[in-house]
Amino acid sequence: MKFIILLFVLTNAFAQTSDLRTIAEKSGWKSTGRAIETELLCKAFQKKFPKDVACKSYGKTPEGRNLLYIMVGDRNPKNPVVWAQAGIHAGEIDGKDAVFWLMKDILEKKITSNPLQGVTLIFIPIVNVDGHERFGKWNRPNQVGPEEMGWRTTAHNLNMNRDFMKADSPEMQAMLKLWLKVDPIVSLDLHVTNGAQFEPEVGIIIIPNEFHGSTSLHKAGRLLENGLMEKLKARGHKALPFYPSFEEEDKPSTGFGRYVSNPRYSQGYWYAQNRIGMLVESHSWKDYATRVKVHYSTVLSTLEMVGQHGKDWVKAAEETRNNVLAGKEVNLSYKHNDKSRLIDFPGYKYKIQKSDITGEDVIKYFPDQPENWKVPFYEVLYADSKVMAPKEGYIIPGTHAKWVKEKLDIHGIRYQSWKPSGNDRLEVFRSTTKEFAKTSFEGHQQLVVTGSWANEEVKIAPGAIFVPIEQKRAFLIMQFFEPVAKDSFVSWGFFNPAFEPKEYMEKYVLEDVAKEMLKDKNVAAEFKQRLKDDAFSKDPAQRHDFFYRKHASWDVKYNMYPVFRK
Repeated sequence: MKFIILLFVLTNAFAQTSDLRTIAEKSGWKSTGRAIETELLCKAFQKKFPKDVACKSYGKTPEGRNLLYIMVGDRNPKNPVVWAQAGIHAGEIDGKDAVFWLMKDILEKKITSNPLQGVTLIFIPIVNVDGHERFGKWNRPNQVGPEEMGWRTTAHNLNMNRDFMKADSPEMQAMLKLWLKVDPIVSLDLHVTNGAQFEPEVGIIIIPNEFHGSTSLHKAGRLLENGLMEKLKARGHKALPFYPSFEEEDKPSTGFGRYVSNPRYSQGYWYAQNRIGMLVESHSWKDYATRVKVHYSTVLSTLEMVGQHGKDWVKAAEETRNNVLAGKEVNLSYKHNDKSRLIDFPGYKYKIQKSDITGEDVIKYFPDQPENWKVPFYEVLYADSKVMAPKEGYIIPGTHAKWVKEKLDIHGIRYQSWKPSGNDRLEVFRSTTKEFAKTSFEGHQQLVVTGSWANEEVKIAPGAIFVPIEQKRAFLIMQFFEPVAKDSFVSWGFFNPAFEPKEYMEKYVLEDVAKEMLKDKNVAAEFKQRLKDDAFSKDPAQRHDFFYRKHASWDVKYNMYPVFRK
């Protein structure tokens, strides 16, 4: 009944289009509204500002709710586009209320200089709408306000900020289609941190950045980072250009480090698409009003920076997209090294004490006692995974072509039919080690492989497709098809059956087979040499496989990745 009354009040209020304040603002930043408020606000903004606002749907959730986006500002197709999304983790909903507030201030001309002059804003108030409607007071126990909030995952219990590459969720599939259509130069993902307690209000992670590259797009990312830090400071905020997560959990003394996100995450995916990605993490232990305000300021400052530099950044992004990767060494992922410098970090006094509840060490903060921490900061990055790109592209046999094409379509990757010419000389990847995850993660059993590509004769059946490497999304293509990439199809378990043994030779059969094989002097000499290796000598399975792999019954496709390179 309470919700029905609230709905009636909201509908009547927004019908007048005179008051575009959110429930959050009206409540003094104590509460946040439900999804119906977002839908009514979306329409009300469009009605009041028809030349500046378009309220649209880009799909439906599995539970039948509207997926809404709002286009705001100058809609000249030549203008740079800024994408701001909120509520991908629906309990971290600061961005929704912040951007509605900012829209109102801009359109009602409460901001002196229009930050949307020559810029288009695409705003998704709630990415994970079904999760948003799973309202509860304790959905975020490590967060101060609002009074109730949504849930982290979707109705399918998927974390959408792990879903950018595999795109399992219908919500992600719909959103990526929209993202590709509007092609933003800068995309912001608005979140709230977990973890420690300290003074800074927000951490902002921008990639690409000059810390891991020197292209004009990397330089643009660094310029944006520096500009945002200056603007946020001028607006009275304490901001960090990195995510404030300790190198070791609950150990402030271990310090912080830079990183480059893998493309399962929003900003990593946008980088893989040769665009600038930004993760905005307001600090969960600040009150809701403080957090909403810092999101407001971050989006406003970004619009100002894009208004000033956006067209140059679009040019830099296109230059990066047009770089030919064919036959070149490509860095797939990064880590920081062991070099650090000491920084002053505005934290709080804390102590480590033994827990009476769990019996382990637990940290206790004293937020009424500010304390400067002198801690290491690791910012020197290196490529921990490098691969030579194929000279022409990837061939996917007809066995897998249907589902692969569906995934490629979602990401805007071009492909064509492959016409086999009998036995083709192609590059084949065979794994030398593999490790399956012991548990499911986001509905997948992940797999880590090592191995190498080598030329072999391969017979490709009809129905295969070819993905050329010379196209604008070449870097993203390699993230999908290189088996060692951390978010490849292999890593997410899409090809697990290829790395599972399906046939075997029983021990008593092998006994006779091996004795016959040892009559070959070369085999006998090799076996004798291998027995000098203590690990081999003491492992019956390795000794068994030594002979089985040499036998005609051995499955030559076992541990062979069923995608080929040319």
